[in-house]
Amino acid sequence: MVLAVEIKGKCFNIITLGCRVNLCESNSIVEQIKAAGGKYTTDINKAQIIIINTCSVTARADSKSRNMINRASQAKMVELVVCMGCYSQLHSAEITNENVCVIIGNKYKNKIVDLIGEYESKKIVKITNIRQENKIEDNFTNSCTEKTRAFIKIQDGCDFMCTYCLIPFVRGKQRSLSPISVINTIKDLIKNNYKEIVLTGVNTSGYKYGTCTFYNLLLKISQLPGTFRIRISSVEPFQMNKKIIDLMLNKKERFCQFLHLCLQSGCDKTLADMGRKYTIIEFTKIVTDIRSINPLFSISTDLIVGYATESQAEFAVSAENVKNIQFCDIHIFPYSPRKNTAAFSLKNSVSPSQLKNRFNIIHEINQTNQANYLKKFIGEIVNVLFEKSSIKNYQSGHSEYFFKVLVKTNKSLQGNMYRVEITKIVDNTVYGILI
Repeated sequence: MVLAVEIKGKCFNIITLGCRVNLCESNSIVEQIKAAGGKYTTDINKAQIIIINTCSVTARADSKSRNMINRASQAKMVELVVCMGCYSQLHSAEITNENVCVIIGNKYKNKIVDLIGEYESKKIVKITNIRQENKIEDNFTNSCTEKTRAFIKIQDGCDFMCTYCLIPFVRGKQRSLSPISVINTIKDLIKNNYKEIVLTGVNTSGYKYGTCTFYNLLLKISQLPGTFRIRISSVEPFQMNKKIIDLMLNKKERFCQFLHLCLQSGCDKTLADMGRKYTIIEFTKIVTDIRSINPLFSISTDLIVGYATESQAEFAVSAENVKNIQFCDIHIFPYSPRKNTAAFSLKNSVSPSQLKNRFNIIHEINQTNQANYLKKFIGEIVNVLFEKSSIKNYQSGHSEYFFKVLVKTNKSLQGNMYRVEITKIVDNTVYGILI
């Protein structure tokens, strides 16, 4: 059994699986452990402390989480493993590796430093009933490693019981950070020269604190002085009202012209079976209204293929609608039955071969639509926030439309925003020149 582990002077590594909320939390934990004297390493085999922020959204995510737990426990220099997140929230009893010394779910993530300090040879397991939590944990504001972009987790949990989804059971009920905390954090980030701030959450557009709605919060942020832009992470279409959309479109200098608008299926029958709260006509109207004002506006989505009740004809309808909407990118998820969800008891009408075929069809549509979307930008001027480049002789960064742009130069542009003219697209890679 591992003895007590001191953080100061020790190398640590954090492995993040799943969503951007996990990523936001992991970034914050890195900074907290650094502040306690830990030394971050990207090499798992050099780490004495390894933290795994797990995911359980699909059966494949469960498998990845288990594999990473086993890999971490066998790392060459590991003294202590911390397992946290959605997988451990659901399956803590299955985590039996000797080196996994601290196990928590989605509460106490902001107490990792304290929990490691408390460990003295007896395994710490702290799994709460997350559905009873009514307050969001703070301390999850942090920058990415390139020091150009910061994430703020403004919201956690979800109250929508979609038939396929475990999120309400592993993240709890919806709860939000106070607008004062959000605004003060953004002010500090602006002072520290961050140019892009990402608002993230499990149900970001469901933000509500007292009488402050998501729109009210965005309006307050839009009125702050400084040179910065706001990017909004994934949102539910039925929560994106006209006021929010108009604010984003009318304040292009403040808001990235990008939304990840969750569709899940392009067929009304399947949407209804999933317990989603909109029709394909309602979804398409949102997209049409946005693009009527800014035709280049970037819209990506999530799509589940092979839902338990999805017939071949219903999939064909979904695929055709997805093709016509012309998303800039689609995150494709093969349906995975999850225990405790309403859909778990349904007879699955989709065979593994059909599931694979449907995935491939949507993948091909996505590749074509993505290429067609990017071609629209040739000759256009965009604002690129440059990050740490990993390509020799090129600097790279993301535009306000959230696609990556490469500029040929040996000069470091990291942390700065420049106007860039898009000159060519090669295999869906975008190239430009500085204006």
